[in-house]
Amino acid sequence: MKIDEEDLERAGTRSRRQLSNSKQYSVYPPQDSSLLDVKKSSHVFSHLLNRKSRSFFLICIVAIVFLVLLFSNTFYFKVKTGSKPQVSIFEEPADFKDSSHFANYALLNRLLPEKKGSTSSRFNFNSLDAVTLGQDSFTHQLSKGKVLGHTFDELRRLTNNIPLPTTSASNKQYRRVPVTTIIHTKTVAQLYIQLQSVLTQTALPEYIWIICDTNQKNEVDARIMTLDRRRVKVMARDNVDIIPHQWLQATAHVSTEFVWIIDQDIAPGKRYLENLLKLSYTKQYRSSLLGTEAVILDAESEDKIECMPASINSGSRQMRSKAVDMVNDSWLLRRSWIPFVVNEINMGNTTAALDTFTGLFISRALYMNGGIPSIALPTDPIERAYWGDVRLQKTKKSATCNDLTTFLHDKQSTVYDTLSYRNNGRKKTATTPLLFYVDSIENLENLATLLCKFEDKQEVDLHVAISGSIKGLSDQQVKSSLSSLCGKPSVDLIVHDISMLHTTPDWNLMSGLFHRLAYIMTAIQPRILIHTVDQESPLFTSIKSAGEIADVTNIHLPTQDISHAIWMAELPIDTLSKWNSFTIKILINTDKKPHALARLLNSATSAHYFGDDVDLTILMDHSTDQVTQTFANNFNWKRGTKNIRHRIAQASKSHLFAESWYPANNDEYAIILNNDVELSRYYYGWAKYAILRYRYMESEKTKNLFGISLYAPPLIETDPSGRHLFSPSHVLTKAGYPEKSNEPYLMQWPSHSGAVFFPEHWREFHDYITARTADIYGFQMQDVTVPDLRSNEWIKSWRRYFEELIYLRSYVMLYPNFKGNSSLSTQHLELRKKAMREEFTQATAIYNVPLMDDNDEIIELKLSDFEELPVLDIWGEISTHKQLKERGSDLHDEISSCPAPIEDHNQYDPTDLLCPFSRIVTVDVENEDDPVPELPTREVAVYI
Repeated sequence: MKIDEEDLERAGTRSRRQLSNSKQYSVYPPQDSSLLDVKKSSHVFSHLLNRKSRSFFLICIVAIVFLVLLFSNTFYFKVKTGSKPQVSIFEEPADFKDSSHFANYALLNRLLPEKKGSTSSRFNFNSLDAVTLGQDSFTHQLSKGKVLGHTFDELRRLTNNIPLPTTSASNKQYRRVPVTTIIHTKTVAQLYIQLQSVLTQTALPEYIWIICDTNQKNEVDARIMTLDRRRVKVMARDNVDIIPHQWLQATAHVSTEFVWIIDQDIAPGKRYLENLLKLSYTKQYRSSLLGTEAVILDAESEDKIECMPASINSGSRQMRSKAVDMVNDSWLLRRSWIPFVVNEINMGNTTAALDTFTGLFISRALYMNGGIPSIALPTDPIERAYWGDVRLQKTKKSATCNDLTTFLHDKQSTVYDTLSYRNNGRKKTATTPLLFYVDSIENLENLATLLCKFEDKQEVDLHVAISGSIKGLSDQQVKSSLSSLCGKPSVDLIVHDISMLHTTPDWNLMSGLFHRLAYIMTAIQPRILIHTVDQESPLFTSIKSAGEIADVTNIHLPTQDISHAIWMAELPIDTLSKWNSFTIKILINTDKKPHALARLLNSATSAHYFGDDVDLTILMDHSTDQVTQTFANNFNWKRGTKNIRHRIAQASKSHLFAESWYPANNDEYAIILNNDVELSRYYYGWAKYAILRYRYMESEKTKNLFGISLYAPPLIETDPSGRHLFSPSHVLTKAGYPEKSNEPYLMQWPSHSGAVFFPEHWREFHDYITARTADIYGFQMQDVTVPDLRSNEWIKSWRRYFEELIYLRSYVMLYPNFKGNSSLSTQHLELRKKAMREEFTQATAIYNVPLMDDNDEIIELKLSDFEELPVLDIWGEISTHKQLKERGSDLHDEISSCPAPIEDHNQYDPTDLLCPFSRIVTVDVENEDDPVPELPTREVAVYI
């Protein structure tokens, strides 16, 4: 290989120095070099004192301040967590923490001000991570095919203003960078050329380690004797390759910011390391494994793989950077990524392909455990200095590509699925990633039913993040356990091991979980993260923060709620991602019935809320007694915020109901209850599911749905002749729909024993009842009478005005309809007088319907499409949406002089219903010729 004169000088012979220092590099693992470091630091300090440069001395002072801050913070956290110093040996992983874990960069930026117009070689890693993380980070958009990569010339321009990170020993002639190079050698034939290519890099590594077998050590020493060995250590060990990739555990001892791993017989171009380092400091490629030799696993191609670059004559200068399945031959890793690789070795998560191909093993470990994608860079077909291996003949495939092609042809087709770990399109239809976090076998068993349901969905690409061996979990163990729990021979999911290294929830654990989950989520870009971590746990905040950074919907499911949330799998992922987009409030109207209020609140407390915060408001009437007030004040509501309001004047029932709530936005819903209601434990799940299903999945079709009833009414109270027993199953069977006799239905009647009301419709009702009551107690210009409706005479009841509005607008409410007439709420009708209670015992008992209990019906709950739901009118008779609309339009023409609004215009605005017709006024006179007296002007309020 031809090299420049300058390169020959740097790689020249220094036999005496090498022979005198060769003993200290011959031990593997490397011996403790603390004494050497002390001597070295003393020499450097004396050199600094001899310098007369004032600015240089100031920099030294700032560096000392930095070290004091760093070690004081480190000492604080060690004391805080009670941890003891640990000595890492080669066989065990070490959790290295760079200064970004502890340093206060806001303070350091003030201590180290930059000159205007200059570019500092020090970056604020915290702020840079915030840029690279998230759905919009360049490399993760690139991995999803949403953006184009860069050409070779574009990459050069991208790194023009990026300075190289240098060490304290650097100078203008030899730019040493904070990189430890590790060369793995099995045969020593090419070792001289390989090491020479490293020593002649434009960015010179600070340390170079050569890993070989013990019986090769003498030959290795002889081969490299004539080269500069000041920074070279030979690490020899018996049977170094007996365990696949065990030699990679040497990375755990690296102290520099980067580690550059070079495989057998690879000789990189002299600008290769400089190029990768500079790209590693750009915001576009900071969180990526970069390389010029790479492989894409392509099931559609004949060879099953695509090698990059394939040919020197393929116009590679115009090729662009792209996401790949594996980077081959050499790998530049940040020190913070090392645990992802080392822990993968310790976990034993390997296969034949992973044992054979180091590039696949490293790329997969970084992607699965740290969410770090592999990116292939384009090369210049002429300028060989940027090549990953200057000895490669670009007209042919690399040795790694040839070996991988042969391996895939020799193995069964299922091997390809194992290798293609980052392929989110394994299923035939377009898929959406969904991520679960599992931290124990018990947790996996609890989530199994839900996991199996999602795994069955063709449109879902299932991912599971696990806490690693510390909780007894591994990739294969999760898949085998879930396969058994789902009753399948195999399950289609991807497992990511976040490799937690600590057993106590200290600061480091929370920080590690946060960073690793964030990287994983930015790599796979799931729409949703589902977990069961307790809200009181410090880890909960880390998971929540990681989800916010990656823009992922965080769904916290308490363990006791999982079996009652299987309906989640019935919703599309896009709809389920709206899980936290709305709130449901509980509002309770109460008077002087403390026992009834206690019964209602106790039933609400024992319900399943699926990790949601639910605010509670207790509205006490003016007649509320002291016992009720004391109970309301002392009641402890743990699900959200508790608010208490108290009226000081008597008001009608319509006012109490209408004034109980006014929505702050269109994503706020309210469950309005009277204190004579009792709730099922599953009422909130029914409300949550129905809102997601019909408000966020079919929103365009459900504009006339104004609420969700919790109550399954046994009586219909709208007929003028009086109350009648009501059985929706009987009505549907009689109408020719026996298959829907036990399915939820739509009815044109507002529930008064527990219901969810929608914000837009509630505002319209609020405006309507305000105008109607003002007119009734005022000029009585409006005349709204629904034909054959019992509530026409109920002037003080809110139900009259709500029934008028829903009849005119053809609105409907969703009602539960389950076997055994079970309901999500029930009503306890309590008459005040003893004689009446005794006389009407059987009548009042009708209102008390059975509450939904533990059964398969609520667990396997599934709601039909809105247009398929049966429709009943305001009298409980079978009807259609079209018939309801025609009836409402006919009445609108009779009671209002304003035309009905055009479809989708002025929606949820009652103005057109409140236009009284003009009237002819008659005046009596004695004689026909008498003048007509002037009539006084009469003011009329028109509500618009």
